[in-house]
Amino acid sequence: MARAPSGAGFFAVLPYLGLWLVDTRGLSGGGAGLVVGSSILANRAGAVLLIPLIHRLGLKASVVTGYVGAVAVFALLGTGPGLAVTGWLVLAALVGLFLAMATTAMKASVAALPADQQLRGFSYLNMAVNAGSAVGPVIGGQLLHWHASWLPLSAAVLHLVALAAAPALPGTWRRSERPRPAAGGSGRRPLVQRRFVVFSLLACGAWVAYAQAFDVLPAYLGDTVDARDLGLVFTLNAVMVVALQVPATWLSRRVLDAPRGGFGVLWAAAGSVLAASVLLFALGRSAGLSVVLVAMVLFTLSELVWGPLYDTQVSERRGTLSLPAAYALAGVASGAAESAGAWLGTLLVVGRSGTGPLSPAAAPYWGAAALALLTALAMAWDGRSPSADPLDTRKGEGNDHDVDVSARA
Repeated sequence: MARAPSGAGFFAVLPYLGLWLVDTRGLSGGGAGLVVGSSILANRAGAVLLIPLIHRLGLKASVVTGYVGAVAVFALLGTGPGLAVTGWLVLAALVGLFLAMATTAMKASVAALPADQQLRGFSYLNMAVNAGSAVGPVIGGQLLHWHASWLPLSAAVLHLVALAAAPALPGTWRRSERPRPAAGGSGRRPLVQRRFVVFSLLACGAWVAYAQAFDVLPAYLGDTVDARDLGLVFTLNAVMVVALQVPATWLSRRVLDAPRGGFGVLWAAAGSVLAASVLLFALGRSAGLSVVLVAMVLFTLSELVWGPLYDTQVSERRGTLSLPAAYALAGVASGAAESAGAWLGTLLVVGRSGTGPLSPAAAPYWGAAALALLTALAMAWDGRSPSADPLDTRKGEGNDHDVDVSARA
C-alpha cells in the first residue's frame, strides 16, 4: 500500500529533523524549531489551500501529484547545505504541503466508505502508516551515524516507492464533480458548523502532546539516549500499532456501542493514558531508556484509540462540508497545535541543562500532559452534550464532493 513507504519516508526524517539541522547544518535551536514547525504546519493544515485543486484533479490524481512533489522537495532538502533559515523554512513547508495534499485525498477516499466501515478503514490506514514508520526511524537513526547528509534523500527514495504504488489505489482518475448546494437548504446554512469547530479545537491538546513525543523527543533526549536506540523506541510504537490496531478497533467499537460508553468515554480514557505517557517521557533524561520504552508503550495504547477515532469524528461532524474540505480544515487546527508544540518544545529543550523531571527542559512535557488531560475531560463533557446539529446522513454514499468551501479558503 502506498501509505506504508510514504510513512517510512516521513518518519525517517521528521523525528530527527530538528537535531539534524542543529548538528549538521548549524542552525540554532530556535531556527531548527521554526523549520520543523513550518513543515508540520504545512503538512497538517496546508491542504486547506489545495481544496479546489484536489476537487479538480480528483482524489487519486491528487495522491500521485502530492507524492511527485514530495520526491522533488526531499531531493532538494538533501542537496541544500548552504541555505539560510528562510530557505530551509520554504523547503520544509513545501514538502509538508505536498504530503498534505496526498494525505487529505487518501483520507477522503477512506471516509467515502459506508459509515459502518469507516472506523475499520481508518484503522487499516493507521496500520499502513505505522508499518512504514517501523523502519523509518531506524533508517533515520542509522543515517545520522553513517552519513547524515543522506537523511532527506532517503525520504525521496521511499516516496518514489509510494509513487509507484499509488496508481493501484482504488478509485478513478476522473475530475471531481462540481460542488452543489446543501440538500433542502436555502444556501444560507453555514458550511462550517459549530460541532465540527468545537471538536477540532478541543483535539488540539492531544496534538500538542503528540508533538512532544514524536517531534521534540529526539532533541530532548539527544544527550541521554543514543539515536539508534531512540529509533528502536519509535519502531516499538509502529510495531505495536500494526500488531494491536485490529483488536483495539474491535474494543473501541464495543465501547462506542455500549449503553454507558460512547465517544466521550472512549476519548477520555485514551486522553488520560496519553497524559500519563507524556509525563513519563519527561523522566527520560534522568531515568534513561527503560522509562522511555514504558512511556512509548502507554503512548501507543492511547494512539491506537484516539488516532482512528479522531479521523472518524471529522467525517461524522463535517456537516455540509465535502470530505476533502473537512479534513483540510481540521488539519488547520491540528497542524497549528502540533506545529506550535514542536516549535516551543524544541526551543525550550535545545541547549537546556538539567536532567531532573522538574528541570526547565522538561517544561514542555508537563504542559503537554496537562493539555492532554484537559482535552480528555472536555471531550468527555462534549460526548455527553446533545448537539443541535444532525449527523451527516450522506456518509457512506461515496459523495465526497457535494459541497465545497470557497476557493479563497
